[in-house]
Amino acid sequence: MPTSTETMERSSSSSSPTSAFPPGFRSRRSHAKSRNGCLTCKQRRKKCDEKRPCCTLCETSLRTCTYASEQRSSKSSESSATATSQLPSPVPSPPGSLGGGSLLTLPTREVLSRSPVPSSAPVLSLVAVGDVLSHVTDADLYFHFLNHTCKAAPSWQKDRILLQVGIAKLALDSEVASHSVLALAAACLCCDAISQGGVDPETVRHILDLGLEHHTLALEQMRTMTSRPREADTQPLLASALLLVPFALAFQHIQHWILCAKGMQVPDLLTPRDTILLLRGIRTTIVALNSNRIRSGSSTSKSPWETMFSAPPTDSDECAAMPERAHSMFAILAATFHQASSQLRCRIENALAGAHVDESTASVSDAYEILNDIMCSTFTDYPKVDIPFEYASFFSVTPDSLLAQAPGWLKNFIFQRPRPTQAEPLSRSFLAFFSSAPQTYVDLLLPLLDPRPDTMAADDRELTAAEVLALDVYAHWLVLMLLLEKEAWWVGDFPFVALQGLMARYGDRLWGAFYAPPQQWWPAGMLEVAARLRQWK
Repeated sequence: MPTSTETMERSSSSSSPTSAFPPGFRSRRSHAKSRNGCLTCKQRRKKCDEKRPCCTLCETSLRTCTYASEQRSSKSSESSATATSQLPSPVPSPPGSLGGGSLLTLPTREVLSRSPVPSSAPVLSLVAVGDVLSHVTDADLYFHFLNHTCKAAPSWQKDRILLQVGIAKLALDSEVASHSVLALAAACLCCDAISQGGVDPETVRHILDLGLEHHTLALEQMRTMTSRPREADTQPLLASALLLVPFALAFQHIQHWILCAKGMQVPDLLTPRDTILLLRGIRTTIVALNSNRIRSGSSTSKSPWETMFSAPPTDSDECAAMPERAHSMFAILAATFHQASSQLRCRIENALAGAHVDESTASVSDAYEILNDIMCSTFTDYPKVDIPFEYASFFSVTPDSLLAQAPGWLKNFIFQRPRPTQAEPLSRSFLAFFSSAPQTYVDLLLPLLDPRPDTMAADDRELTAAEVLALDVYAHWLVLMLLLEKEAWWVGDFPFVALQGLMARYGDRLWGAFYAPPQQWWPAGMLEVAARLRQWK
């Protein structure tokens, strides 16, 4: 009688799927369904190879590859190891957070409301889950850049593609570009969380500190690269410089919101110092790359997508008007800028007619001419006229220079001439003001915008005529920047808060010499209009 063991062996043998087939027959392997594939492949019903940060199918078809957010394990050691292994770039995880308070100069004490970031792209689930926001990793920031930041930053569809494909791919190959991408994504994530409301300000501060650390690391590596430029550094240098400008401006108004939300005392004036220095640093970087020659015999290969997007941009008459032209203040500024500009010109000419005219006053006059060109090109009936100042002049690229080796899509993005047409964004032409302003004017203005030491409760010293006019021109520039709060999320509340702080610090020393009621001064009057419009929204 067979034992139970023998019976089980015969039963197992008879139920084996290979027992009914002749020797040498190879049965088909059962397919193990992938449950960790990217969301894009799942929607397309394609087999995903689960390659991170971008699967092979999405990479070859130039699609956005997005993975579902990993559920955090209760074991902190396993969670930390998993997050570290999923980094999308060679950037190590930050060892700690850097406090950004020392860089701030901030004005009012009321919490300012923010409008949601204008984008058709859905905000990642990271923003919707408060407890996840406090555990943001570099991988989370990279995917937020792919799915939201690069779609919300520019207004041109072609620029969006270049950021989502060109810059995103460069971040996987270059450490400095990766730091710049992650810094900008952190700022965007902060703005998204603020716009949705109900977020803990300490959580926003944690994300902003993470972005600030990436920003600092990118700047340090860029300094090293510019001291010894190489051909391989051309793309990372140019791309990183462009990404760090919006972060520097966003950092100011995000940190202001954090301090106000926590009920902390804030300084009395926002400063665009870092933004201005970065804008001028871009020009310095371009000049340095254009003056350095490549080594003989070196050549660069072009990828198919690089060739596809290297054609010069063309104007399209079918594009809809930019959001800033639909801003409620656009018509008001267009109707009043002529008189304001004429009055500012008269004040500068009166100063130039004085007995003691120095280089500073002359530089303010040059800066005014640049700003007036921008205003005329923005609000006149012939918007397709090029802005007639130095920044818009054609840049001659030396054929055998490092700059000439940059891909066409990146050079087109950098050298786009600021022409504020109905279908083009205004941010490029407005920021071009500080790229073109004389260095003497910048050196005169920036110390006036720096935060005051705690020991100086009030700075009551008498301003020179050149300093008053420098602040006057700067205030008119801030009025223009009010139009960008819808177009550029990274501008946000900066112009409004900065203009409030400018008036709070300098008061009648700035406009008292010219106008009896301050509302007759154009920047003060437009600030009052902007404040009332915010109350009605």
